[in-house]
This record gives sequence, C-alpha cells and structure tokens, in this order.
Amino acid sequence: MKVVENSEENIAICKQFCGPCPTFKPNGLNMVKPNMLFCARGQSEKPVEEIEDEGCSCFGCPIFRDHDLKGAWFCMHGLEGRK
Repeated sequence: MKVVENSEENIAICKQFCGPCPTFKPNGLNMVKPNMLFCARGQSEKPVEEIEDEGCSCFGCPIFRDHDLKGAWFCMHGLEGRK
C-alpha cells in the first residue's frame, strides 16, 4: 500500500469519483473538511453517525487501484479504513 499524495493530480482524479459517489453529495461531505480526497486527507469532520452510507465509489477509482488501497469508505472511516 502506497501513501496517497494530496496533489492537484489526485484532486482532479478524486473529483471524478467523489462527485458522483452515492454517499458524498447526499450527506453534504463536500461542505465539511477535508471535503474530498479522503484517502490522503483523512475522514470527514462530519460525525460518522450522521453519515448515511449509500455506497462507495472508491473501488473504481484509479487512486485506489494504483496505490493498492484497502478498506474504502475513507470519508467515513479515514485512513484506518485501509486494512
């Protein structure tokens, strides 16, 4: 597993996958820090018990694949989700 850099390139990729994510917009995660690229920045500051899980787009993301990430749902579980 490789560390995901908080880079402009990764932000551009993230926008393609977090934007249409079924959990991201309905829960307003774009309005709460870190607002995207959770696999690099950590979980949302919105309490996990206030986030309704509607699915995860991480599995289809090239960052997930290229960095050998595990877990997903980084917006809810942060980097600890990488198991």
